[in-house]
Amino acid sequence: MTILRVDGAQNIAGIDLEEAAACQMTLADTVMLSGKGLHSGRETVVEMQPAPENTGIVFRHGQNTVSGLAHNVVDTSRGTTIGFNGFRVLTVEHLMAALRGLGVDNAYVEVKGGETPALDGSAAPYVAAIEAVGLVQQSAPRRLITISEPICVRRDDSFILAVPSSELSITYVMDYDHPMIGSQSSAYVLREGGFAKEFAPARTFVLYEEVAGLLDRELAKGGSLDNVIVIWPDRMSSALRFSDELVRHKVVDMIGDLALIGGLLSAEVLAVRTGHALNVEFAREVLRRIETPARSRRRKAAVVRA
Repeated sequence: MTILRVDGAQNIAGIDLEEAAACQMTLADTVMLSGKGLHSGRETVVEMQPAPENTGIVFRHGQNTVSGLAHNVVDTSRGTTIGFNGFRVLTVEHLMAALRGLGVDNAYVEVKGGETPALDGSAAPYVAAIEAVGLVQQSAPRRLITISEPICVRRDDSFILAVPSSELSITYVMDYDHPMIGSQSSAYVLREGGFAKEFAPARTFVLYEEVAGLLDRELAKGGSLDNVIVIWPDRMSSALRFSDELVRHKVVDMIGDLALIGGLLSAEVLAVRTGHALNVEFAREVLRRIETPARSRRRKAAVVRA
């Protein structure tokens, strides 16, 4: 199995030229949101700012910075946490999904409080705030990543399989032994407007019997019926926004976690019973396959210079 990296005009073979010509995008202005962190329970503030081309998504607070890349993930317990040298930002997946779903390639994300705000438990408030300021096109070509052969990661009965495609599509299958959930699936194709309308509003959820355990682990301290769908054996805490809202939220989480690859992935992805841990493992595998040829090229160049 191999992976082809396409960065600007390099290694353009096998990529649709119209897509490869697309330019990077950043925010037109600063975006600020505030609210309680889902797990910390603290009041938090996130400020998204325009960034120069080829910056990527960079989280920062004061002098601390960390790139929004999978190799900087330090925890995947009921959310995706990135960190570096003691600096940590909890639950970045909804924010990352909003940025990726709207096509933002470059942004500085200033976080106060150590966690992104939970807001209503979905990516929709982030999407609305970004759409309110709009985007600016930059000069550099968008960083596209396409695979040339299948990639599969699995753990027990969960797996992610990606095969070559000219666009990003995700089919997610969830299977809960629970009378209110059961087996569900949802399909997503990265197209303009599709994420904001059809997936961003889907909220996070938790089984009622899991709540006490999460609190014992110092998690979900900011959770409430305003930002989480609580599921009992015979009912849910609120009416659903979509009949399949739960599985759509799983797709949102996956989009956010795959954004940690640091570019626009083109692949047909099948995900079965995955969570943040396996999503991030897949993103790391893609990064590893990108970086291995790059290291090999650097070693060869060093030999030539010697």
